[in-house]
Amino acid sequence: MILAALLPLLQPDPVDALRRELLAANSATAVLQRRCAEPIRAEVDRAGRKPATAEQRADLGVGPAEPVAYRSVVLKCGAVALSIAENWYVPARLTPGINAALAGDAPFGAAIRPLAPSRRTLDIATRREDGSVAPHVLRQRAIVLDGQGRPLAEVIENYAPALLGLPVRR
Repeated sequence: MILAALLPLLQPDPVDALRRELLAANSATAVLQRRCAEPIRAEVDRAGRKPATAEQRADLGVGPAEPVAYRSVVLKCGAVALSIAENWYVPARLTPGINAALAGDAPFGAAIRPLAPSRRTLDIATRREDGSVAPHVLRQRAIVLDGQGRPLAEVIENYAPALLGLPVRR
């Protein structure tokens, strides 16, 4: 009886486990892919437009005249939405092939994999911590860097509750 009452306390919190995994990962797409038996796909909002703020331009190390592209996507495993992400990226720092992939439906993390990306987290918070009533369980804001440490993008990722119910595959 006492053991049954303590068992939920001994099991890891799935939101905290997701947070730890995202903080340790070089790619959020890879984190999602470990939970999906089929390729992660991006549904791109082609009408979405949001200029980079002065703070984002500073984070990316670009001046006011350098183009910064915006992309809003829902990352899905089959029909299940796992993440809603906003991405401000510097096209001039990507290859023509990567830019072409991003003009399509490729997830950003998959498209830039040849650049050996890493991430620097700026902020990560659960719905409880950020006081949000939005339908996400975790929100992360990060700078995506290439293998040389040069900023490629700033991302804001909102992770859906459905993600917590999927098993992690190694």
